[in-house]
Amino acid sequence: MTRPTQALINWSHFRHNYQLAKQKAAGRVYAVIKANGYGHGIVACARALGDADGFAVACVDEALLLREVGIKRPVLVLQGAYDATEWQQASAHDLQLVIHHSQQLAEREKAVLENPVGVWLKINSGMNRLGVRVEESEALLAAIEADEQLQLKHVMTHFADADTAQPEALADSMAAMQTQPWPVPLSVANSAATITQLAAEIETEDSISRPGIMLYGSSPLTNQKAAELGLKTVMSLRSQVIHTHEVKAGEKVGYGGDWTAEKDSRIAVVAIGYGDGYPRQAPCGTPIMINGHRCELVGRVSMDMITVDISEFDDIEIGDVVELWGEQIDVDEIASLCNTIAYELFCQLTPRVKRVAVES
Repeated sequence: MTRPTQALINWSHFRHNYQLAKQKAAGRVYAVIKANGYGHGIVACARALGDADGFAVACVDEALLLREVGIKRPVLVLQGAYDATEWQQASAHDLQLVIHHSQQLAEREKAVLENPVGVWLKINSGMNRLGVRVEESEALLAAIEADEQLQLKHVMTHFADADTAQPEALADSMAAMQTQPWPVPLSVANSAATITQLAAEIETEDSISRPGIMLYGSSPLTNQKAAELGLKTVMSLRSQVIHTHEVKAGEKVGYGGDWTAEKDSRIAVVAIGYGDGYPRQAPCGTPIMINGHRCELVGRVSMDMITVDISEFDDIEIGDVVELWGEQIDVDEIASLCNTIAYELFCQLTPRVKRVAVES
């Protein structure tokens, strides 16, 4: 018998979430599948959305992987080229690059391009991470226009506060993007701005939205659950009970003895731990679904196992299916208890967790 820890990936739900983004977006939609498709598998994500308007990834290496497996849809590299070699790779493999500082254009001058490269200029509208300020954009736009091997596709930005769903949170960013008539359409909407349509006043049918986390069934908003937004769960993280035993009142469970049984209790051991990517910081009381029962994690998460209090449920036995998050337990609930976000939970799943495709 193989280790039972699996991440079931419902590709029908993934496609549903993409279509919801399409319904909400003003124009086209590039699916963000960086970081190995947020832990779901970058190639599998691209193949599941074979008719997507395009894809967005973080780096050229991710983009090249898509090309190597035959993905022909447009691919945008969000961090752009790091050096002249990557400019040449983008040219050879029809990759679109984001330009977010002038040094990237200096690297482009060192590269011999066999084909023109489509580029997007990124504006810093308040995130203060990547991007040029509006007042610096004119010089870069002129430099791009002067280069016959570059084709400006879009001007883009990334909102820092769209997850609040409050228009006032985007006021400064929106104002920054409305300071001048840009020569090409805008791309501004992430998941939160796509699903709330907060940026609708500056988008057109030629705009491109770039949803990420909503595609994977997690809410991009701080005050609304995924189901309330019409999103469907894509990943269900599952394992099995591999042992059950009794502990007496006063006995401790797990490393450090953090949990003490207040009464005679029954404990299930489940084959999953931080070696699989389940969060070590998950506190006692974190919900675990076993055989249809909502149980509670007790004791510290170990590398390969967790322990669960099943005292109230006599029908739980070795071999029963366990859900850590998915259809029955919202991943955002687990993320909140662990003081993190669903993005991290998805991305930190390790390779030994088998990804199993399902369709509904």
